[in-house]
Amino acid sequence: MDLSRFQRRGLLGAGALIAGAVVVRAQTVERGRGQLWFDPTQLPSFSGVVERYLINPEGKTDRLLFREGPQILFPEHVAEEMERTVPTGRSIIVYGIRARRAAAITMLAWAPDNEAPVRFVDRPTWTFPEFRTGGEPLEVEGEVRAPLLSPQGDAIGAILGDYTVIRVPIGVAGALGDRLNAGKRLAAVGQGATVQGKGRALDAERIGEAKDKLQPLPPPVERPG
Repeated sequence: MDLSRFQRRGLLGAGALIAGAVVVRAQTVERGRGQLWFDPTQLPSFSGVVERYLINPEGKTDRLLFREGPQILFPEHVAEEMERTVPTGRSIIVYGIRARRAAAITMLAWAPDNEAPVRFVDRPTWTFPEFRTGGEPLEVEGEVRAPLLSPQGDAIGAILGDYTVIRVPIGVAGALGDRLNAGKRLAAVGQGATVQGKGRALDAERIGEAKDKLQPLPPPVERPG
């Protein structure tokens, strides 16, 4: 994914931060709850238009899609304020860390525009989230819009064309290969959640290219180092 179309502000990499090349910004930083021990506005920033907020199989919102492609990952407890302040179709500035392998950005701070205070994110999504799921049996099918990504950029499932989320363990995603790639047909059944106005998400128990070709999840494989 070419991120050159995004406006970048602050430092262009963690190496510059460590070296002490600090850029002082005039933008106001919101103080109080969620304040980090460092200033995340010194990190790279990514501007884009919110295409869709996505739920996880527990029914909680924990990521968004930029219209330009990247996935922005954040803890569930900041979702309500984000959705209220930056609804779908509006632009947002995100400060965070981009994974090396894919366009997955762990959000550490955000702002709706250059004039607004920057909101810190407490308890960022540093690691792969704990698997929690809803109790609703779901059966879904459609064309893959994009792989579902972990904070490290690993595939952990797929996002369908209607924004339905299919999640699988990282090792299983590796075993599925290109079946999680954009443009592929994918079907799955499993436990998850449906949220009015936000869509569906499930943890796959059986998966295949169509509902009549579902198979149990393959054994996990180790990702090459």
